[in-house]
Amino acid sequence: MAAPSGGSSRKRKAAPRGERGASAPLYSDGDDVIPGEVIVTLRPEAAEVMTASVPLHPAARGLTDVGTLGVPDIDEVLTRLGAHDITRLAPPAAGMARTPMALDGVPEPEESTLGRSFRVRIDAGVDTEEAVAQLDALDEVEIAEPNRWREASVIPNDPQFGSQWGLTKINAPAAWDVTKGAASVIVAVIDSGVDLDHPELAPLLVPGFDMVDLGPNPTPRPGWRFEGDFAGRDSIPEDEVGHGTHVAGTIAAVSNNAVGVAGVGWHTRIMPIKALTRVVRISDGAVSGTGSSADVAAAIRYAADNGAHVINMSLGSSSSTSVEASAVAYAISKGVVVVAAMGNDGSSTPSYPAAYPDVIAVGAVQSSEARAAFSQTGPHIDVSAPGVGILSTYLAGGLATLNGTSMATPHVAGVAALVKAVKPGLTAAEIGDILRSTAKPLKDAAADPVPNDKYGWGLVDASAAVLKARGPIVINPTLTVKLRTPIVACPPKTIDLANCGIVRTTIQPQCLEVRTVTKACPVTPTITKTRTIPTNPGQPAGPGAADPFGVEQGGGYEAGFAAGYAAALEELQSGAAGDAYGGELFDE
Repeated sequence: MAAPSGGSSRKRKAAPRGERGASAPLYSDGDDVIPGEVIVTLRPEAAEVMTASVPLHPAARGLTDVGTLGVPDIDEVLTRLGAHDITRLAPPAAGMARTPMALDGVPEPEESTLGRSFRVRIDAGVDTEEAVAQLDALDEVEIAEPNRWREASVIPNDPQFGSQWGLTKINAPAAWDVTKGAASVIVAVIDSGVDLDHPELAPLLVPGFDMVDLGPNPTPRPGWRFEGDFAGRDSIPEDEVGHGTHVAGTIAAVSNNAVGVAGVGWHTRIMPIKALTRVVRISDGAVSGTGSSADVAAAIRYAADNGAHVINMSLGSSSSTSVEASAVAYAISKGVVVVAAMGNDGSSTPSYPAAYPDVIAVGAVQSSEARAAFSQTGPHIDVSAPGVGILSTYLAGGLATLNGTSMATPHVAGVAALVKAVKPGLTAAEIGDILRSTAKPLKDAAADPVPNDKYGWGLVDASAAVLKARGPIVINPTLTVKLRTPIVACPPKTIDLANCGIVRTTIQPQCLEVRTVTKACPVTPTITKTRTIPTNPGQPAGPGAADPFGVEQGGGYEAGFAAGYAAALEELQSGAAGDAYGGELFDE
C-alpha cells in the first residue's frame, strides 16, 4: 500500500486504543512532518559537480555553518528558503555516482543514493511542503521530501526467568540446547540507546553511536517537551528513555548468573545506536522516545558498515521516506537481517520501516497466542512474537514490564541471531525464510489461510529455527536422523577371560549395548600312545635318537611328538604357561 505524502489538513479516524490503557501514537498519517526540515537527494551528475564541503556530523552544539551545496540553481532556492545547518546523511560514495554500469542502465548501489542525500534546515516560517515542492522542481534534485518523526512502538505498563513467559512461549529453552548465541554475532539496536552500565548488558556491548541530531531548538508536538541529549552526534549512545534498554535485554542479556533476567541469546553482542531521544508529556510526565527518519537512516547505514548482522528497529510511523528506504535496502544488500515492529495503533495502516521491502515485520501476541489488540495488521507482516507483559532490563540497572510490538520485535531479532550463530554462512534472505517456515501457524478461524494479515506465518519458534539452520546430524552414510543429544558409541573392548564361562563387559552409561561373551571351556583330547615301527630300518635306535622329547624309549618320531603334546597340554590346563606371543591365552 502506498503511503500518502501527507498534509496537515488531512483528517483521519482516531486509531483504536491498545491494551491496558494504551495511548494513541504520538504521530499519525499526515502530522509526522518535522517543521523546518527537508531532505534533498541530488542527481548523480549534480553530486559530482557540487563544490560545498558538507560535514557528516554537526558540531558539538548541533549546528553547522553550511547553508549551500555549491550547485548554483539549488543554492538559489536554498537561500530563498533560509537554509542553514546542512549535513550529509551518509559518507559520499567516491567514484560510484557515474560508473559505466550506471550509465548503461544498471541500478545504482544504495550506498551511492545515501551519499547524495542531505538534511537541510530552513527558516521556521517557511511551509515545509512548499519548500519541498520548490526543491523537487529542480532538475538537479532527484527527490525532495519532508523529514518525518519516528517514535518508539511501546505501550508502558507497569529477576525472574519464571516471569519471562515470552522466552518459554517461543521455545527458547529448547533452542539453548543447540546454541546460546555467539559473541561473533552482533545485533544493532536502533532505538533510544542503552543503559551502558547495566550489569545485565554492559559485558555484551560493542561500540555504538548517538545519531540523534534534532538541532539546538527542535519543535516538539504540542503538549510535549524535549529533554536530555538531542543536539549533536557523538559516540555515547546513553539511554534516557528506557525503551532501547528494554529491547536490548530481550535480545541478549548476561544469563544463567542468578541475577535479573535472561535474553534470547546469552552471548549475542549488542551494538547500541541512539536514534530516538527523550520527549515528555507536560500534562502527566509520560515519557516516550522520538527521532527523525533522517537519523534512523544514518543509524541503519552506520550499523551496516560497522559489522552488524541483525538490525532491530522497534520504532516507526505511518509515512515512508526515500532515504530511510534506501538505507534499509543498503543494509539488506550487505547481508544484514532487518527486523522492525508492525506498530501499535491496531489498524491496518502500514508503519515504516516495517513495511519496506524485505524487512521482517513483527506483530505482537498475548500469552494465549491471540493477537494483541494494539498490534497493527497488514499483508506485509511476517511473524508474531510475545508483546504483552514483557519483563526485561530497564534504566538505572533495573527491570520493567512493557507492552507493544516494540517488545515482540526483539524476540525475533534474538532468534535471528541464534540462527546466525548456528550457521554463520546463511544470507539474510535465508534467515528470513527459516524464521517464517518454522513459525507456529496462528489464525483466528479454522478457514483462515496461513500466512494471514494478522499473524503472518505465525508465532516465531526459536527451537525449530535453530534446528532447521543446523540441519540433520549424520550418524553414518546410510542413516540420517535429527537428534538433540548425540549418540556416543561404545569403544572397542578386549575381554580378559582368565577362566572359561560367561563374562559381561563393564556397562558404560553412554553406550547403547551390553556385550555378553560366552567362552567354552577347552576339551582335553584323548591321546593313545602306541609304539611305532620305524619305516627306515637303517635309523638308529636308543634314547633320544628317534624320540626328540625323550618320552618313548626306542619309539619313532610320531610317538614321541604325541606324548610331548599331551604333556604340554596338561601343563597349559594347570595355568602355569603363557601364550607364545606374550599375551594371555584365549584372547578375544
